[in-house]
Amino acid sequence: MKEERNYSLKNKIGYGIGDMYAGGAFLLVNLLYLNYLTDVVGLNAKLAGLAFLIGKVWDAVSDPLMGFISDRTKSKLGRRRFYFALGIIPIFLSFAMLWIKIDPTSIFSAVYYIFSYIFFTTTFTMVMVPYNALLPNMIKSYDERTSFNMYRMIFSSISAILSGVVPMMIIQGVNNRSTGYLIMGILFGLIYAIPWVFVLFLTWENPVATNQVQQFTSIKSIFQEFKQSFKNKCFKIHAGFYVSSQTAADFLTTVFIYYLTYVLAREGEFSAVLGTLLVVQLLSMPVHSYIAKKYGKKVPLIIGMITWTVGLVIALFITKESPAFLIYIVAALSGVGGSSAIFVPWSILPDISDVDEIITGRRREGVYAGMSTLIRKTAQALSVFIIGVYLDEIGYIPNLTQSSSVVTGIRLIFFTGPFIFILLALFFVLKFKMTSKNHQILMEEINSRKTTNKVSNDPEVISVCELLTGQAYQDLKIDVFQNN
Repeated sequence: MKEERNYSLKNKIGYGIGDMYAGGAFLLVNLLYLNYLTDVVGLNAKLAGLAFLIGKVWDAVSDPLMGFISDRTKSKLGRRRFYFALGIIPIFLSFAMLWIKIDPTSIFSAVYYIFSYIFFTTTFTMVMVPYNALLPNMIKSYDERTSFNMYRMIFSSISAILSGVVPMMIIQGVNNRSTGYLIMGILFGLIYAIPWVFVLFLTWENPVATNQVQQFTSIKSIFQEFKQSFKNKCFKIHAGFYVSSQTAADFLTTVFIYYLTYVLAREGEFSAVLGTLLVVQLLSMPVHSYIAKKYGKKVPLIIGMITWTVGLVIALFITKESPAFLIYIVAALSGVGGSSAIFVPWSILPDISDVDEIITGRRREGVYAGMSTLIRKTAQALSVFIIGVYLDEIGYIPNLTQSSSVVTGIRLIFFTGPFIFILLALFFVLKFKMTSKNHQILMEEINSRKTTNKVSNDPEVISVCELLTGQAYQDLKIDVFQNN
């Protein structure tokens, strides 16, 4: 399929560098923020977990709402890129504010951390929902989308390495821990903000026909847009393996520092072990891309989840007396699995809006980006909240030698948390039926409906449309392309 615009390597890099923000910011927050609130600020673990949860309640509104708004935005920069320009300064401010220490005895402390976390997540939503919706409009080819996403995931992994390794180096290099966290927050706020200048100038948007964008009519229409997305079978399955695989990663990254510190007594190796995981994650991206193009986009996730499980089984039996290299093996295997959990869902998401087009006749990339981000961040908040409550219930006390029962509890959650969600991810991804051939058939059917105003009698076309949408072919009305 011919692209609407020529592009080069610089455009792939310019697009991909935007994920320096998404690839690093939440990883860093997952790794350090709960521990920062409990061990540096001194907040109760339940209260710290509650700060995450309340922030995500707001996300329940802001994520899909941002997708709805983005789909209907009109500006000289386009529906999506306008928000890249708008978000550069807030990205810096919202991240730096997370790491300002407030006296935990003050009632203002909890309010401040709830507010700052809401500011951070709102800024993230304002920029990343339009970013996630951009690629389906920019690039129409099934395989070229994989190529663009590979560069995105490479920059995501580079950011993950920087965000996973460098912060602790900065913090440990400053005598006052709270000052170290603040310096780190300011530096990484800049690292996450500056790339958006390049994204803004090296990406583009193709025009969208007026009848492919439903205009705002009422508050009720907003909820109808969100509800309609769940009529898309591919989206429901995608949401299942996306959320499951990412929640597995949330459990791993959040509990990781507790596992190293209290189970293995190797807190000093945190940066080296995490660095191993993230470097392997980066190196795995081109491999995932090759496998996806040759065997299908879902195959890297299947391989990654199985590989990750092997690492978790090894971790379950490691003790303080075990050889040091074993934890690095666990980190490497987890890196393969974690990278597949990042690469596969984002490679597939652009194709979901193509399935939606034959259902609705419209281009609703923003709605799907918003709903995906909402589901993802809600699951993330719940997982962090559950971990906070779990630590409190097993008797965890910050900065002290833990009892044997607490150590056992941390070891168990480090294994069972990710493992349960790895199994769920495999269950969903094995049900996903989008392939390169099926995508081609789908796009040809959409183009045929647009140009000839006729439906197909080809049994294969009918079967593929029903398989991907989850709806009877006769219910995919052709008039949606003319009457929106």
